[in-house]
Amino acid sequence: MQLTVLLIALICVRWFGIPSWLHIDQWIKPWLDAISGKSLRNKPWLYWLIAALVPLAVAAYALHWSSGHSRLIEFVITAFILLYSIGRDDFKTQVQAFIAAVRGTDEEAIRSAATDLQASPADEELSEERAELYHQSLLNAAYRAMERVFVVFFWFAMLGPLAALAYRILRIFHDENQARLLAHKAEAQPATADSQTDDVQSSEGEASTELAELKSEEASVDPEDQPISTKPLDKLLWLLEWPVVRVLGLSFAITGNFISCMQRWRDSLLCFKTPSKKVLGNAVGGALDIDVDCKLDCESICCEMEALQSLFFRTGLFWLCALAVYLMLAL
Repeated sequence: MQLTVLLIALICVRWFGIPSWLHIDQWIKPWLDAISGKSLRNKPWLYWLIAALVPLAVAAYALHWSSGHSRLIEFVITAFILLYSIGRDDFKTQVQAFIAAVRGTDEEAIRSAATDLQASPADEELSEERAELYHQSLLNAAYRAMERVFVVFFWFAMLGPLAALAYRILRIFHDENQARLLAHKAEAQPATADSQTDDVQSSEGEASTELAELKSEEASVDPEDQPISTKPLDKLLWLLEWPVVRVLGLSFAITGNFISCMQRWRDSLLCFKTPSKKVLGNAVGGALDIDVDCKLDCESICCEMEALQSLFFRTGLFWLCALAVYLMLAL
């Protein structure tokens, strides 16, 4: 059953896309708001743990119930969980839109398409320099392909559907809270700018009074208006991605340029500090036999984006074949 569900998911990802009605995320915001009481706001680890464990417990109950009633129902629920766990948006369409924008040379369209390739609202700001923008977009596309599908497939194959669902829930929570942090910061900036303008125009005595009032206002801000820290989520996501990036890098050596990829893969194999995106970027560069830090022009970035899509598809098939061989040997 596990192999069949993975095959269905791979076919959907590659050719048909995931139906939008399967990605029901409307419950996320109300759920996070419902548990964001005063007792948990100063305990982010406990807050995110409760936020993730409750929906996982519901999914675990559904799987347990179905296993005792019908194999068909269990198959449907397992397939639903896996398809739900796959990343949002149509990644293939977004990559094609970026390639079309680059070839069209419309600066605004290029930046818009590059923004769509970012994995999180908190990703680094896109560069104004075209070559650096291409470099960022290639890394973002590689990371998006990894977090959308391969992390989910890996944990589904290793520990089952609940592990795949856990990663996706944590990723959605992370992105939702990062969007809140950015919105909160954007709301605070105009007030800061107005305060600075008033300080310049006022006398020294008036400025001191206004500064005291500003500090008083900041002290009186309701803690419930402050977004909760995502540092626990950052650590959990990095831990869940760490083995996947290494296995994916080794797979790239088989589905891409073996020598170049293996050299870079060995350099970061036991690294416990480098972000997932950078390690993955080095592996992709080795598999495609390019230097991801070099300046890419219009034509080269289009070719590398197309090659990146093919690389990930070949790697997905390789993972599926490896799992099939393992399951046959285990019988």
